[in-house]
Amino acid sequence: MRVRLARLVAVGAAAGAVLLGAAGTAQAQPQPQPGTTTISINPGNVPTTAAEAPQGCDPALGGGPYEDRDVWVFNLPDVERDFVSVTATFSIPNDGTATVTIPDADDSAIVRQGTSKAWVIVPEGWTLVSATAVVTGEPEPGLQFVLTHACAASPSPTGSPTGTPTATPTATPTATPTTTPTRTPTGRPTASPTKSELPITGVSGTGTLLPITALGLVAVAVGAFFLVAHRRRNTTG
Repeated sequence: MRVRLARLVAVGAAAGAVLLGAAGTAQAQPQPQPGTTTISINPGNVPTTAAEAPQGCDPALGGGPYEDRDVWVFNLPDVERDFVSVTATFSIPNDGTATVTIPDADDSAIVRQGTSKAWVIVPEGWTLVSATAVVTGEPEPGLQFVLTHACAASPSPTGSPTGTPTATPTATPTATPTTTPTRTPTGRPTASPTKSELPITGVSGTGTLLPITALGLVAVAVGAFFLVAHRRRNTTG
């Protein structure tokens, strides 16, 4: 009788331990919130790397681009709902997988820009292989969320939170032109000779005319003198 009673006590104790363990495990699991549902990412969005996804860098959605990190942005198309959380699983090159939960992970957040969006920043080169989300509202057949875009790491980050490349101003060339313009002479222009300035080829001008005229008058006077003298001789003779 005592042996049977001891066995019953042992079985009851073991059953109680199992039930307590199960209760503790149930309490450790996150409890679903009332009025929410779990949905999956559009299967056409995975698997993909950030470099293969549509590109976009927004300061309100993680910023970038960064030198060695990728930004991932998820969108919930239903404007009547919001993300509660997003859980994304990534494949790490040569190092297994990693699961991150938004907004609990570092460098992650849930915001609303027209629709509910969630973003997270992870090391460069990870591949998104799957994702699920808890969203507000009751279950709805076919409801999914999407990977709207990514901002892939850049080897030459701009350092600007907007991710907009900073343009380098074009320097104004200072080189001297190879063709030197011909300057117009500044000296007095040589005027074409007018009619009054044509070269004189004959005997003209006051300086030359006066001596010749005087000699002519002298010659006439001498001739007249000899003529008168000759006539007087003939008369007296």
